[in-house]
Amino acid sequence: TRYWRDWSSDVCSSDLCALALHDSGLKVALADKENFPRDKICGDAIPGQTFTAIDRINPEWGQALRGYAKKTVIHKSQIFAPNGKTITLNWKMQAYNSMRINFDNFLRNLVGTETSTTVLEKKRLTQINFEAEHVSCSFSDGSILTAAIVIGCDGANSVVGRQLNGKAPSKDHSSAAVRAYFSGVSGLKPGVNEFHLYNELPGYFWIFPLENGLANVGFGISGSYIRESKRAINLRNSLNEIIRHYPGISARFKNAALVDEIKGFGLPVWKHKRALSGNRYMLCGDAANLIDPLQGHGIDKSVWSGIMAAEQAKKCFKSNDFTAMHMSQYDQNLYKKIGFELGRSSFILTLITRFPRLVNSFARLAANQKITNWMAHKLKI
Repeated sequence: TRYWRDWSSDVCSSDLCALALHDSGLKVALADKENFPRDKICGDAIPGQTFTAIDRINPEWGQALRGYAKKTVIHKSQIFAPNGKTITLNWKMQAYNSMRINFDNFLRNLVGTETSTTVLEKKRLTQINFEAEHVSCSFSDGSILTAAIVIGCDGANSVVGRQLNGKAPSKDHSSAAVRAYFSGVSGLKPGVNEFHLYNELPGYFWIFPLENGLANVGFGISGSYIRESKRAINLRNSLNEIIRHYPGISARFKNAALVDEIKGFGLPVWKHKRALSGNRYMLCGDAANLIDPLQGHGIDKSVWSGIMAAEQAKKCFKSNDFTAMHMSQYDQNLYKKIGFELGRSSFILTLITRFPRLVNSFARLAANQKITNWMAHKLKI
């Protein structure tokens, strides 16, 4: 019997990989370290490319996700530059915001109802060992499973990546953010995600509207800036400072209530091409550092990586070839799909970080709607 295994803390890649294997004839197991439903700290923005990717598996599933009820449809992004100018990007593709605890649970239920995947929850992976014909995987509960291929979708601190690559996750790829849920934030614009930039803060503050009058509010910063500047930056304090004292923001939070505690999370952003596979394994989503370094989201990239890992797994079983050389087709195909976009975002972020006044220049140019439409097209939003 052929096995494919996935240890997940990145539901968008793991569950889409399982969905993409629904017609493979393989025996599929999805092992997750948590029970569902469970929260994933995130900005909660679901980009339009997510649905395009799911359509590749089954258009009916794509329509099911587009029609998902617990969402707020988003039509545009507004970027507020330090000079007070605003860049408005009108989105070409359907997209929405949805709390990840709800969205991820919807995906997990889709796997349960539409595939024959064996879903194992509360399974924390502790050890991986290579054998001649399989991979042996040990869990904290003492159980052991064997697999022909391991597809690691286990997040920023990937056990699969660390043990199979022989390396700990690189801090050079990490950024950091904090997120909180608020009710009663005034001035929310229907269908608009807000990004606020400040000269004195090397990051961005966001306000994303959610269903039932809630808002996902957060502040993120590049990890490279913290390391290079050697400054101690408390993101929770920065978030509170913006909410309480910054012009144009503090008044909007005067009657707002914090619904949940402020939570921090790491962002394993893309920096450059790296190996995403080897003998009998592939890495997806956050474990592969596929978060867009400029826009800060990775859901669409995670979805594409899960689908393309499934496609490669099918090829491996068909040819009975699980070698690193054959598996590297996954790296090539994935980077061909999303590599240019990630590289462009990394370049733009480097420019903005080194020359922050460029944001003000972009904002002045954005007065021309043709330019903003071109920017939206290039950013694929």
